[in-house]
Amino acid sequence: MAKKKRATKSKSVNRTTRKAPVKHHVKEPEYMIQINDPRTARKNILESLREVIIFMQNYEKFKSIQEQKVATFSQLRKDVNEINSMVDKLKHHFPKGKLKAVSEEKHPEEPLDEEPTMEIPKPVPAPVKKTASELDELESQLKDIEGQLRTMN
Repeated sequence: MAKKKRATKSKSVNRTTRKAPVKHHVKEPEYMIQINDPRTARKNILESLREVIIFMQNYEKFKSIQEQKVATFSQLRKDVNEINSMVDKLKHHFPKGKLKAVSEEKHPEEPLDEEPTMEIPKPVPAPVKKTASELDELESQLKDIEGQLRTMN
């Protein structure tokens, strides 16, 4: 028998359809509000902006105080650890024995022969201050708003 050849497609046709670009329409508000006294409304808005800026200034001050507090506590923690290590080193030089602890009560009739010596504490490094550009910008905005409020009165 003779073999028959099958007819096959050698090329596939890719057809792309182009879609028309979608145009977005910007909807305008379907409502309008009439402001009877626009000057008063503007004044109220400026006063509220002024209060917000004052609040932001106070928050910046609070943040800087909080950072100082964290720096102070970390320095305190370092100092306490250093003192504890010094006490541990000092304990090794004390004699070992079974003595009761001496009470630290001082009697007023006993004069003290020894003068207490105090070691000069190491200077605590000041916390790094951030640039106050944000705070300065808030102050300038506050001055602008207050100037606008003065011209409205």
